[in-house]
Amino acid sequence: MAGNTQTTPKWLDLLSNPQVSQAMGRLVRLRAPKPVLQAAIRTFCKIYDVDLGEAERSLSDFATFQEFFTRRLKPGAREVDHSAGVLPSPSDGVLSISGSLANDTLIQAKGIDYTLDALLGGKEDADPYRGGSYAVVYLAPRNYHRVHSPWQGEIVQWRYVAGPLYPVNRLGIEKVPGLFARNERIIGHCQTEFGPAALIMVGATCVGHMRVCFTDLATNEGKPTSALTTLSAPVSQARGDEFGVFEMGSTVVLVFADPNVTPLLSVPSPVAQGQGILRISATASTSEPRHGG
Repeated sequence: MAGNTQTTPKWLDLLSNPQVSQAMGRLVRLRAPKPVLQAAIRTFCKIYDVDLGEAERSLSDFATFQEFFTRRLKPGAREVDHSAGVLPSPSDGVLSISGSLANDTLIQAKGIDYTLDALLGGKEDADPYRGGSYAVVYLAPRNYHRVHSPWQGEIVQWRYVAGPLYPVNRLGIEKVPGLFARNERIIGHCQTEFGPAALIMVGATCVGHMRVCFTDLATNEGKPTSALTTLSAPVSQARGDEFGVFEMGSTVVLVFADPNVTPLLSVPSPVAQGQGILRISATASTSEPRHGG
């Protein structure tokens, strides 16, 4: 992260301790009396402008705050764009940045960047995407917190990277150098209709767990960084299939081997899961993944 001379405020370092988020995770999993829980959910929905009418379950069906945060939506609540050469958003949120990986760096904010190797956990992991492109979608607390595949293809490899849990809002982005390459994250490497691509779920303060469809590992449970793991049976996914789930809000980073990726809307822009957000070459890759192992 050459050129990043900014230091992180000490109080943010304290907040980033995973134990803080573990404590919050225990809190939201408590079974409070129904009237108290429902009042708390209603208050949260009012403050953050959450449309609870989209949820698959009614307010009275939630037994914990965690069940509300990780709620599924009613069938048809999100329409997935299946246009050729168009990549749909993996989640609700804000398309905050899209750019080139020509220098193997990603832009976090003005004057702050981070490397592809650091984001993905190592040189070998990053090799397939050098010279490619990337995009970032930020999820706020008000958003639907499930992440869906933005492509048709197979998840072939994955890695979990342990780390702190800094906030990923504007404060964290502007004050924590290399934020997305420092926070805990779980990475799925895929062979897709758009060629090799990776989807990175980045943890954040109060995101006690992230879960994904290709491993039983749950994040923020004190486990060490894993090796780059090749799945014995690749996981097939169509556009819109569920990839994983956040507790609270966080960030999704998409990385492509293809350099010819352009946004379909202004950046930053609010987006809905399934909405077309990027134009990308629709040339499917049938080759084996270029990772080793």
